[in-house]
Amino acid sequence: MNPFAQALSAALEYAIVSRQVLDDGAAIGFLYREAAVFEQDSGWRIFSGAEDDEFADNTDNFDTVLLSTILDNHPEITPLMGNTEGAWEWDDETEQFVAVADWSPQD
Repeated sequence: MNPFAQALSAALEYAIVSRQVLDDGAAIGFLYREAAVFEQDSGWRIFSGAEDDEFADNTDNFDTVLLSTILDNHPEITPLMGNTEGAWEWDDETEQFVAVADWSPQD
């Protein structure tokens, strides 16, 4: 499947997104993909990268959103949609997302 078709397929599913990105308009600074945990879950988890542990431990600070909505507002993540697992963070120097080498999915 070509990258566009993969992104389109992924866009029909849901992602869990930080309210810093959704409500506060923060840029995406960190995202990862893991195995889905509910029906229609794409496995994508999207953060600003500025969330502290207290913020991240509160489920009210996240929402389940159609991935297509996130892609419409943040097209810079579209090239990553073909990945089945991994984590990426924004690199200000290169102005692109780079893979996080020491990330592994949670059990």
